Amino acid sequence: MMEWSELFPEVLDIIARKCITSYEDYPGFAGVCKSWRLAAARTYRNSNGPPSRLPSFMLVDRSADQESRELFLLSNKSIRKIRLPEVYGKACRSSCGWLLTVGEDFSSQLINPLSREVINLPKADTFPDNPLEWADTISNVVLLMESKMVLVIWGFPKKLGFCHIGDNKWTSVEQPFYKSILDITFYNGQVYTLNCFDKKIQACNVNGKHPTALVDIATMPEDVYEGEPYDVGSRRAYIVGLDDGERKQLLVIIRFRKLNKPKSFIRFFKLNKPKSFKVFAYDLESGSWSKVKDFGKKTLFVGCGSSFWIEDTTGVIKGNGIYYIDTEYLNHPDGRVVGVRYTGIYYHMSNGTIEPHFTRESRSHFTPPLWLQSM
Repeated sequence: MMEWSELFPEVLDIIARKCITSYEDYPGFAGVCKSWRLAAARTYRNSNGPPSRLPSFMLVDRSADQESRELFLLSNKSIRKIRLPEVYGKACRSSCGWLLTVGEDFSSQLINPLSREVINLPKADTFPDNPLEWADTISNVVLLMESKMVLVIWGFPKKLGFCHIGDNKWTSVEQPFYKSILDITFYNGQVYTLNCFDKKIQACNVNGKHPTALVDIATMPEDVYEGEPYDVGSRRAYIVGLDDGERKQLLVIIRFRKLNKPKSFIRFFKLNKPKSFKVFAYDLESGSWSKVKDFGKKTLFVGCGSSFWIEDTTGVIKGNGIYYIDTEYLNHPDGRVVGVRYTGIYYHMSNGTIEPHFTRESRSHFTPPLWLQSM
């Protein structure tokens, strides 16, 4: 009978393609023997390998390493290093496992960090009357690969913008100043936006006859900020669609943060401990709001890019909680901001406690850590 190590390379290649469907499959397959290890290497020789089974946390640039980026894997709490020189020194946002990058010349691209496929997008300076520098032009992204469309939040005040892959310029959805957008999501065939000052949810059918028309859908409950600090700097909000099998809902997630007492303008924005989360659900059919205190087995991920949720049946990812990225500015004694400390944190909805996962300091503010959704 033929030994495992004596299988023909062609046969091993077929086995490897069927067995190695996630990054976590590598060690077990490659550990059989040398010939199996070589087959594993051949399977993804022109890429960075398969995705992780679960979302990962792409860490910030290390200034000395222009070739690679590190991923913190939630599946086994290990570091995975991938070759990705295409994103060095660029502003990055993430959606659906892809990265949207903007360079100093305002060139923008979609980059798959694993296959390293690159798709050129319109330059970020094709937005009308953009007052911001290249690194701050695009703050959020939602990728609709099936329709070859990219949705973004851009500029100041923050507006909705979009392009189709192949376009030579971005399209902007113009709004009054007071309707500055906090977050966007694509759900149930519509783009939904969450506005800052008037606390409204609006919808836009970017694939319809009037792709730049936003329609009011709902207004947040009056008591949404009850008992919490009023300062805009003390809170951040996200929106995500959630279908529980019976109802189609929009979840609005609000993170409240405790601010240090201001000793100067800069120190006003130095954050202390996260304070709490509030989650509200809007039922698209009944038009009613409700407070959410339990996600069941579902877990939310929020941060720079698009927010999303998963339901992990393996039990590795905790249910009924929120993974997010906390930011603390590092100050020089003279008050200058000299760096940023980022921490990946899990928030337990059941009791309001937090669980830090990874901390990384950076001298750059325009490339924060990002959640990479496993697709």
